[in-house]
Amino acid sequence: MNDIRNLKFGADPEVFASIDIGDKTLAVSPALLEKFCGIKFLHQDEWEKHPVYIDNNEFSWMMDGCAFEVTLKHPIYSPKQMRYIMLNALDSLHWFLSPLRIFDIEPKVYKKPVIEVNPEMYTDFLEENKIYQGFIFGCDEDNDAIESDYKCETVDVFTHLYRYGGAHLHLSGLDTFQEFPEPAIKLLAITVGNFCTANSPYPDLEKQRAKNYGKPGRYRIQNYKNGDKGIEYRSPSNSWISFSESQYEELFFWMRKGTEFLLEKRIDILKGFLNPTIDAIVNADSVQAGIILEEIR
Repeated sequence: MNDIRNLKFGADPEVFASIDIGDKTLAVSPALLEKFCGIKFLHQDEWEKHPVYIDNNEFSWMMDGCAFEVTLKHPIYSPKQMRYIMLNALDSLHWFLSPLRIFDIEPKVYKKPVIEVNPEMYTDFLEENKIYQGFIFGCDEDNDAIESDYKCETVDVFTHLYRYGGAHLHLSGLDTFQEFPEPAIKLLAITVGNFCTANSPYPDLEKQRAKNYGKPGRYRIQNYKNGDKGIEYRSPSNSWISFSESQYEELFFWMRKGTEFLLEKRIDILKGFLNPTIDAIVNADSVQAGIILEEIR
């Protein structure tokens, strides 16, 4: 079925626990907080990659590499609902971290797209699998609708001293997402990708992230536990989770708009705006992204 009224949304944003040491803000992995602060996981997978620390009916927080990742447990139907749950989730993580001290410093919730790491905090403990899983990065296999030769690879974490916070968006409820995933993602890049680029308060960090993650065509096919089939648009950073109520409304507008273009087979949008969109996202050019949005609105 391809009735846009069936469209459902979801997200799995990543944030970091951070500490300030000197002039640097550094990521502290959930695994380090387990080891040195005694935080307890509620349950975890056998590989210790994704222990869950906070779990309720609406969301859960788990370890994903160096980051905390929130999973929204049910389909979202409105921007107000999405923002309400996100604010509650972020508040719950704040209260989870606030009693902790590592190096006598209280870790804070860090919600920007790029953060530094200090390998010296991890290297003495890498024989412990969970510490290792919380230090390496390189995503599980995904796809790119634009770069045909793309292959996800693990980065040399001892020389690459940054980690990246994504906030991937999930769309489901329409068969067309899996029937035509590459056109779907290209159209979401033109709509959602440009909107996030135009409104991010961190253009320098967005440009830095886009060199490794955040490329405009990244996606995964998703089959959800409730039986829905959909797609995960993996390009947006975590900057949108701090958007205002009106910006959440605009975000949903552009997710719907990209879906409408897909259902209408708007090849003209792809031909006219894909290349300038790639340039805008890769270079975090908010002006160019805004111009594109005005032309396709």
